[in-house]
Parts: sequence; structure tokens; C-alpha cells
Amino acid sequence: MNYLARIKKWVGTLDEKQACLIEEPEDLFYLTGLQLSAGSLLGSATGAHLFVDGRYFAKAKETAPCPVSLSDEKSLKAAFHPFKKIAFDSAFITYQRFLTLQDRFPEPEWIPVPSPIKHFRLHKDGHEIELLKKAARLTWEGYQKILQILKEGITESEVALEFEIFCRRKGASGLSFESIIAFGENSAYPHYRAGSAKLKKNQIVLIDIGAVVDRYHGDMTRVFFFGTPDPELSRFHRIVKNAQQKAVSHIKPGIKLGELDRIVREEFRKENVEELYTHSLGHGIGLETHEYPRIKFDGEDKDLILKPGMVFTVEPGLYKPGLGGIRYEDTVCVTETGYENFYPL
Repeated sequence: MNYLARIKKWVGTLDEKQACLIEEPEDLFYLTGLQLSAGSLLGSATGAHLFVDGRYFAKAKETAPCPVSLSDEKSLKAAFHPFKKIAFDSAFITYQRFLTLQDRFPEPEWIPVPSPIKHFRLHKDGHEIELLKKAARLTWEGYQKILQILKEGITESEVALEFEIFCRRKGASGLSFESIIAFGENSAYPHYRAGSAKLKKNQIVLIDIGAVVDRYHGDMTRVFFFGTPDPELSRFHRIVKNAQQKAVSHIKPGIKLGELDRIVREEFRKENVEELYTHSLGHGIGLETHEYPRIKFDGEDKDLILKPGMVFTVEPGLYKPGLGGIRYEDTVCVTETGYENFYPL
């Protein structure tokens, strides 16, 4: 991974009179390749400088793609001094941290800019796409493992644990999120977490899972009918899958992001079930499970134009309390001519 090229691309967008301070750990990794729980990367039109404490100093000096100094008040003050304005990530830096910066370093004007690196992370390069595919493959293998162990009496939490053990044995560093394994009526809650419910014959099983491989995240959702499907849930499954695949088929460069959600909602409207669709269509994915952008017909990212290298989930769902829910989720990448789906249909 060419982290120096990433830094050059970032600082190339900065104003000569204004610097930018990055402290969010995933952004620090994206720009430097260093896994830091704490650190400050100051970027300006002339380059970037990384400040870390003693825990990381030796490693950073050895591998960082930019100059490195210890993060002490004297060093930071000297680095901040040339700038009249310094932008900071207002989506990550807390108000207390902002007050501390302002108190310790009152000379520059501190300018809040939410998530200043998100537009760079939006477009994945070839190496990132391969890592995301790797995470998707392991996630899919874990899903197949889940199908093998489903039996009457097994609990949701037992299934979740078996998935995690399987993925870790296969090389995952962790899970993208706490696995959602929902039996029966529990599947009606979109962000349900695996509990003590035991699987019964003729129940629906909703499986929303993801493995992390080399820091990149997998994410997919499927439902499995354990026995005879409830007729209404079977109908929901058909509607959701058809709507999802119709939206995915429209993915190509030049399309507005919000249009994908509108397509799904129109399909649900035709079937008189739109009121059962209670969340956005999907989200960006990469070093984090939920990244910029968010896919919603009326959301702040609705007019974002699809371009090659953008990777995001498409996950419509229908949920009826007391009965159950259906969600069908894939992770897709925008290509030069259309899209690539990381998961089998």
C-alpha cells in the first residue's frame, strides 16, 4: 500500500494558509499504515507530520511515510505556529478535546470540519477491493458453516459463537460487528443481537454477519427458513429479494446514490408494504463496517454520483412485529461499466 501517495493526495487539497489535524484512528491508519490508539497527523500544503507518544515512537519512526515527532506541547506548538487556521475533525474530536486544543494552542483559529478524510476513503483502490473481497469470502464461508449447524434447540448465541470461532480459525482478526442471529419473531428487530432463544421447527432465521480480514470488513445478510415458511414471510422474502436485485442491477457510474433507495421503495409501494421498511438502503464499507455514504432517498448523501471504486451495501428489509422480518444484503463495488457483487446470490 502506497501510504505516501495517499498523504500527497490529501495534502494536495489543502489551502496553503490552513492546516488540518487528523486524530481518528482509522483515518490515521488509512494515511500512514500505522495502528495507533492515539496520535495526531498534521497536514498542510507542504506535507504532513505525525506526532505520537512514547509507546509508538520507535515503530512510527521506522515505518511512517512522513516525519515523526514525540507528541509533547513544545513540538506541537512549533508545528501549529505557522498556521492562522487549523481544521479539525469535528465528527471525531470531542468538545472537551477541542477546548483543550484551544486552551493549549490559542494562536491558530480552530475550524470544525466533519470527517475530512471520508471523501478519500470513499473510493477504494485495487488493493483495498481485494481485501474487501477476502473479507467477503470468509464471511460467506462462515454463513455456510452456520447453515450446517442449525438444528432444533440450538440457541442464537451458540450460532453466533460458532460463526466467530470459525472465522477466527480461518484468519479473521475479529468480527465486523456483533453478529445478528435472530430466530422467529426476533427477526422483526433490524438491530437485534443474538440471545438465548432456541430454534424451533418452521421458524425463520435471519443472519447478518461480517468477518474482518486485514482490517477490512465483510457484511452480508440472508434469511433461512428452517422448515416450512410462513406464507406471509415467504411473500416478504420474494418482494425484498426482487427489490434488492432490481436496485443492484441499476448500479453503474453516473447514477445518483439516492436513486437506488427510490427504486426499492417503489417496488415496496407496488406491493403495499413500504411502511414495513424502516431503515436506509445501505452504507459504505471498508476499514469500518459503516462508512460514508449512507444510502437513503432523502438523506444528505442522496445526490452523490456513483463512481468506480465505491463499495457499499445494499440491504432492503421488511419487518412485521410479532411475525418476523426479512433482510437481504450484499456488498457491491462500482466498476467502470456497472458493478461487482462480492456475495453469491
